[in-house]
Amino acid sequence: MSLRNLKELTIIAKEAFSKTFLVAKSLCFLHVINTHVFTVASLYGPSMLPTFNLTGDWALAERFSHKLGKVGAGDIVILKSPVEPRKIMTKRVMGVEGDSVTYVVEPKNSDRTETIVVPKGHIWVEGDNIYNSKDSRNFGAVPYGLLRGKMLWKFNSIQEIMRGRIKKTKYLRPRRSKK
Repeated sequence: MSLRNLKELTIIAKEAFSKTFLVAKSLCFLHVINTHVFTVASLYGPSMLPTFNLTGDWALAERFSHKLGKVGAGDIVILKSPVEPRKIMTKRVMGVEGDSVTYVVEPKNSDRTETIVVPKGHIWVEGDNIYNSKDSRNFGAVPYGLLRGKMLWKFNSIQEIMRGRIKKTKYLRPRRSKK
């Protein structure tokens, strides 16, 4: 092998290493952003009808409000299921620690309600479709530690992001209680 070929191989190797290192740094950066700042979630299932469709909806969620205690009644959150830890859920916060929450016990069978005071370090979550949602009515108040993010925007496809058509929808704003 000649000296010239060796120099060419060295240049190619340096360039390949440089590009590989750039890709690795970019992936690490994206991982940190996805884990600690923002995430994109694919939403499906009937529990949040009519706010979200059965399938095809996407949402941008931020991942720091819940760590700062900035989650309140009306917010839509991403959380780990307390009964199936591998499952991620999307629900609406109905109450935070110290709040008194009245809920329909079995909406399909009766109008009987119960009231609970949300314990310290917990939140009460429910799906918007109370007739088809597994939520705090089934498993009780959820510890803050299971929260994974708070929804910011809903969109129907990745193309909407690329075209700059993400809008804050009225559904993702906190519900105002009627007094």
